[in-house]
Amino acid sequence: MKNLKISGLSLLFVLLSTFLWAQSIAFEKVKEVNYKGHMLTCDDLGNIFIGSKSKLTKLDMTGGFIAQYEPMFQGKITAIDSKDPRRILLFYKDFSNIIFLNQDLVNAGTLSFYSLNSNPRPISLDGLNLSFASLACLDEYNDSYWIYDDNTSDLVLIDQYNQIDFRGDALDQITDSEPNPNYMIMESNRLFINNPSTGVYIFDENGSFVRKLPLMGLKKIQVYKDMLFYASNNFLITHNLVNGEESFHPLPILNFIDWSLNMYSNPARINFLTSTGVIIYTLDLGN
Repeated sequence: MKNLKISGLSLLFVLLSTFLWAQSIAFEKVKEVNYKGHMLTCDDLGNIFIGSKSKLTKLDMTGGFIAQYEPMFQGKITAIDSKDPRRILLFYKDFSNIIFLNQDLVNAGTLSFYSLNSNPRPISLDGLNLSFASLACLDEYNDSYWIYDDNTSDLVLIDQYNQIDFRGDALDQITDSEPNPNYMIMESNRLFINNPSTGVYIFDENGSFVRKLPLMGLKKIQVYKDMLFYASNNFLITHNLVNGEESFHPLPILNFIDWSLNMYSNPARINFLTSTGVIIYTLDLGN
């Protein structure tokens, strides 16, 4: 009986500790705007990007309209990488097309800041034998971008001239089963790939495997310095990449389509895409 009491007290302590951690982030609603879509992200300045079928809409951090882009074709946006405010990557999986937009959402036709394209067109991956590409994101510090080739499970780096620079490690050589990743992002010279059935895989700037995080069933991850964020079971969860510690923070919204986090603005912000629009919150980190 004494052991049962001690175990019960230990469990209560853990629950109370989790609750206290959960209170360390406070959400304050800023605004709700009526822009709908299937995908949401933001840049390091806090600007918000909404993918709605083939169309991309850009809002400022308070929800004010800035610009809109819609291509000539009607494919659905598969990935948006808008971390760098000066260049936005759009990936249309169904067409194997990459489009690079500038800060005004004008098709730049090129990844490089220093090259001008007078007749910008979508960049086709078919000519590189990457017709089965399923994920794409910008390389953080170079004029290049990463592709995940679903056919070979390779990580492929494409240079500013849209030629293959090199291939990194193949994901299927690391996973215990056939990989089916759904999200890829680069932060602090590390490439993160989320494979819901087996976890989050971290690669270095050369596409070489570093380690795996046993975080299963995730739809999306966000990374800021040495903290990885994900949403699960009505919580925003922070995962410390150094020591593996996690803290749980109850979300202010339970039903949402997508979410995006901006830790670079002051205060930090989190945005939710719902069936009725975008809801913007500031975060009080309790620092």
